[in-house]
Amino acid sequence: MKRFFLILSLLIIGKMLIAQDVHLSQFYTAQLNLNPALAGYYDGEYRIAANYRSQWAQIGDPITTSMIALDRKFYFYSDEIDAGIIFINDQFAGFNMNTNKIFITGSYKKKINYNEFRFGVQAGIVLKSTNLATQTFPNQWVYETGEFDPDVSNGETTLSDSQNFIDVNIGASWSKAFNKFKPLIGLSLFHINRPKDTYFEEPTERLRMRQVIHGEAVIDLNGPVTIEPKLLYMWTTKAQDALIGGNVKRHFKESKVKNIYAGLLYRDSFRRNKDALIPIVGLTYKRFDIGFSYDVNVSSLSDYSTRKSTLEFSLIYTAPLFSPNNLSIPCDRY
Repeated sequence: MKRFFLILSLLIIGKMLIAQDVHLSQFYTAQLNLNPALAGYYDGEYRIAANYRSQWAQIGDPITTSMIALDRKFYFYSDEIDAGIIFINDQFAGFNMNTNKIFITGSYKKKINYNEFRFGVQAGIVLKSTNLATQTFPNQWVYETGEFDPDVSNGETTLSDSQNFIDVNIGASWSKAFNKFKPLIGLSLFHINRPKDTYFEEPTERLRMRQVIHGEAVIDLNGPVTIEPKLLYMWTTKAQDALIGGNVKRHFKESKVKNIYAGLLYRDSFRRNKDALIPIVGLTYKRFDIGFSYDVNVSSLSDYSTRKSTLEFSLIYTAPLFSPNNLSIPCDRY
């Protein structure tokens, strides 16, 4: 019975997650999903990023998240105006719930005394759907049999099987190169327009704004090795999520494999118990960055999931930059 209720809790948690924003363990690989200001934050002409996450497959149909993003740089004198687009699909097959999001992103980069400031805005549409024929409601509980009967009317007259709304996000970031140390700090705000998010006509439920603080750095260790610490903290109302850890990267010269890396992240929150340890491995082959991670559940639910929970994959292609940032034409003096 204890195991039954724990698995039931996982299903309920999954249903709650599908109604919230998607989240990734390799959050730093999906920068358009992390902070609109990070459009154009890479060394190259344009970038294509893909992410896939499968969660809780051990208890039935998994929660899956897929996203693909494209962003490109456009130079404006010594500054940049960057643009991007991201598509996100979130599915929970066990509850026949599906969410699609498509966002257009724009950012502006300004350099002041070697400080790099970025500001971004993101707007798009969110499409949600569910199959009401597979859902059960309190009115369908039959006390005589102790079971739900889908043939009984659910009693809901204002319930829709789909919804859509416009969503707006903003963000800002700062970075600077200090010899062998380059930090990045960012702040982003999601759902600033507080869109309506409900399958019911009444009452009107509106999304609460989600705040995100993130940071990372590249630390050069006087050789082919760099350390890259990473931090993410986000919250909305009383829900919080925190990730901390980093990667160690080994670089290679004159090789198709530019680097290999491995690291560890830890997910927790200030108001809940420990959640997961996340080992990460990856490499950069030519212009492709490939990453794998696996959430190892260390919460009390791990007793019934054999410490398994989530598989995640990331793939990023960054096109080389052929045109110089600034064009200088020498002129003789007479």
